[in-house]
Amino acid sequence: MEIQFVIVRSENREYLCYKAEDVYVDVSNPMMTFTDGEDVFETVEPDCSLMRKEYGFKGERFYLVPCFYGNGWLALTLASVEDEQEYIVLSVNLEEMDALGLPDRTFIDVNHYPEAMEFLIANGLATDSGYRRRSGFVEYPMATLNLPLLYRHNPQVFQKANIEQFEYEP
Repeated sequence: MEIQFVIVRSENREYLCYKAEDVYVDVSNPMMTFTDGEDVFETVEPDCSLMRKEYGFKGERFYLVPCFYGNGWLALTLASVEDEQEYIVLSVNLEEMDALGLPDRTFIDVNHYPEAMEFLIANGLATDSGYRRRSGFVEYPMATLNLPLLYRHNPQVFQKANIEQFEYEP
């Protein structure tokens, strides 16, 4: 089943949701729902302008290409504008368990890219959650992701998200 995502704006905040009958369900928190006729919200149609937006990182130009690790956690990659086969991965997958739903958090690879968190925050793509996890000698910060904005960069890849477990039952 292909899930149809929609961005819901409520009280000046955006949520990435999927629709189940008359209810929009937040993909990262299925307890958060928006119901037609009961809640005040609007749906926002994503445009294609961010799919090829160029970002400066480490003196080069990149496209942001969100994708998924094999266990369902979101990966943040940057593909080179000059050669899209060249890319860097700003996140690191420290999760042993498969993702449930579409998590709005990921760990940032500050070992290889110390400026990665600053880049994500400066571009509104994520915020620092304040949580750190040690792996080896490195403490990796956990970022809270701006899922609606990331979705706008690569809507097609979000079809690979494993959120069917949380299908809303009215």
